Amino acid sequence: PLHPQQVKDSMCSRAYIGQYSASGDFYIAAYQDRRVRLYDTQRGWRLRKDVTTRMTRWTITDTCLSPDQRLLVYASISPVAFVVNVGSSYDLVESMANITELHEPLAFDGTQAAGAEERRLRSRQRSRYESDDDDDDWAGSDFGIWSIAWSPQGGQLIAGTNDNSVYIYDIESKKSLSRFRGHNDDVNAVAYLRDDDPNLIVSGCDDDQVRLWDARDKAGAVRKPQGVLVGHTEGLTHLCAKGDGIHLISNAKDQTIKLWDVRAALSPAAAGAAIKQRPHIPRWDYRWEEHPAAGYDVRHPGDVSLMTYRGHAVLQTLVRAYFSPMHTTGQRYIYAGSADGVINVWDVVSGKQVSGIQHMKGTEG
Repeated sequence: PLHPQQVKDSMCSRAYIGQYSASGDFYIAAYQDRRVRLYDTQRGWRLRKDVTTRMTRWTITDTCLSPDQRLLVYASISPVAFVVNVGSSYDLVESMANITELHEPLAFDGTQAAGAEERRLRSRQRSRYESDDDDDDWAGSDFGIWSIAWSPQGGQLIAGTNDNSVYIYDIESKKSLSRFRGHNDDVNAVAYLRDDDPNLIVSGCDDDQVRLWDARDKAGAVRKPQGVLVGHTEGLTHLCAKGDGIHLISNAKDQTIKLWDVRAALSPAAAGAAIKQRPHIPRWDYRWEEHPAAGYDVRHPGDVSLMTYRGHAVLQTLVRAYFSPMHTTGQRYIYAGSADGVINVWDVVSGKQVSGIQHMKGTEG
């Protein structure tokens, strides 16, 4: 829409997340007052679920619906995510954690899995100089989840965390199956590369890199990246895969969105050399400062991306970017929030900004 028609809801707390389900049937909004609200877009934006969360640190960092749209998971700056039953349109709307409904914990730190206490004790007893490449030493550790995504088949979750890692969590066994390492900072974004394959995973980090992972790699409990996409000059805030196993977009604090073809990914060794070519930019904090290179076209000499999109402000929060829906637009467009309150829309092929939808003041993410 070029002109928003009406306000569907108004809250007294800042919204940290706003996203549609894959089908477009639901819209999820998460707020800093520990609330998650699920709206049924097919029933006049009727409120389907009003969730009061538990164990929230600062804000809810991410949410997602299971592929069958029956379960909602929410995460915070904590190693434990929670699952809520969406229920039918006739079920109770209000969901207060463990008061009106059970919010099932999913402990990515391994504290729910069998033998977790023994592993934690073993980890404490080991010399700090020993390698932990083949041990799930994250059991019992404290970290936060910045991004979470449900696998295409619904049996697993992946999470990007502030201990520089990507975790795979199995719903049935309530156990973290593996940990992907290779990033050097907070992992702010994770996604599955294909709509029908739980093995191909991408992650975006504050170390400016997009890394590719294959869950079938059995080289120990801690696995290594299969490839690296180099081109951003600042940390990543969001990833969105096209679903074809080849293309994805990334949003970053360098105030750009990039379109990638994973076939151009560099090996970890080659990426290490390319990363050293990164232009020098003074240190800054996107939460309260302007980008030091604002107004300049700063490019990474080792950029392997297909296209770069500019015109929005990636400040204050982890602003998101998405492909437009396949069933209505054929994914012809990219849209993203902006710190100036504008939803920007670009043509994927030409790279031109085709629309700027302005309605609310403040940060849209």
